Amino acid sequence: MNEHTRLRYASELLSDRLKDCLYAISPTERESISELRLRRGRYFSAVLFGREYFITPDGKLMNSPVNAVTALPQDIDISYVRAFKGSVHAYPREQAEGYITCRGGNRVGFCGTAVTDRSGDVSTVKKISSLNIRIAREVADCALPVYERAFSGGLASLIVCSPPCGGKTTVLRDLSRLLGARYRVALIDERGELACSEDGVPQNDVGAHTDVFDCYPRRQAIVTAVRTMAPEVLICDEIGAKSDLDALEYALDSGVKLVCSCHAGTFDEVKKRPAPSKLIKDKVLSCAAILGTGSSCGRLKEFYKL
Repeated sequence: MNEHTRLRYASELLSDRLKDCLYAISPTERESISELRLRRGRYFSAVLFGREYFITPDGKLMNSPVNAVTALPQDIDISYVRAFKGSVHAYPREQAEGYITCRGGNRVGFCGTAVTDRSGDVSTVKKISSLNIRIAREVADCALPVYERAFSGGLASLIVCSPPCGGKTTVLRDLSRLLGARYRVALIDERGELACSEDGVPQNDVGAHTDVFDCYPRRQAIVTAVRTMAPEVLICDEIGAKSDLDALEYALDSGVKLVCSCHAGTFDEVKKRPAPSKLIKDKVLSCAAILGTGSSCGRLKEFYKL
């Protein structure tokens, strides 16, 4: 699936007036957009190479909101309902977690007024005030520097780290493709944004020997993968909570190698995350890759042998 198709899928979530503004942007700039942001009663903006720009009606990208397009309440409402395929209440987990994965692997994050249950956890969100449409990327060979450093001697367990929007998911997707060309891979695609499966068929190239666990709860997917598909390596995105540990340790104790990611800009930050720090302490991770940000987004910045 190419970038033009993913951008088109993202544009289909917009109201007609905002879609017209998007397509007034020059093709070169438009194809470089990684996020589209809508803030109720404020502005319509785009993120390119880590920087956010306001969009004018004639498609200019500006640092200042002067003359920028306003995101009207109906623009927010239209995009929100379209993200949920017209049936918001059919996705209670996504409503509670504040994001939903849409066609092409694009992810729509949102915020507004939280509604909490008796335990104090968010059960849903109402009066949506902001939307962030993150456009998925499939960049062949972007993970090659990491792959060559981590797996030159065979399979190993690896953690890939960067701040939010630092290219972790894109790199992890490409690692699945590279590893899946040689090894049996279980891809834990909890949010449906790695393989972007439709009717059970991955729309991204995730490897010839890769089995996709699409939209499974993470813990259940990991245990099921080990028991039923006999993977040599297991790939999952954004670990961090202690609740991930039992399932991950079960897989590692079964002889499966782990490739995972977490939010962290430095190796010191990695060691402060509950799940990664425990895996490092137990000496089950072989190496760590830290990715760059901004113009170096998704590129290998630092590499550690553990």
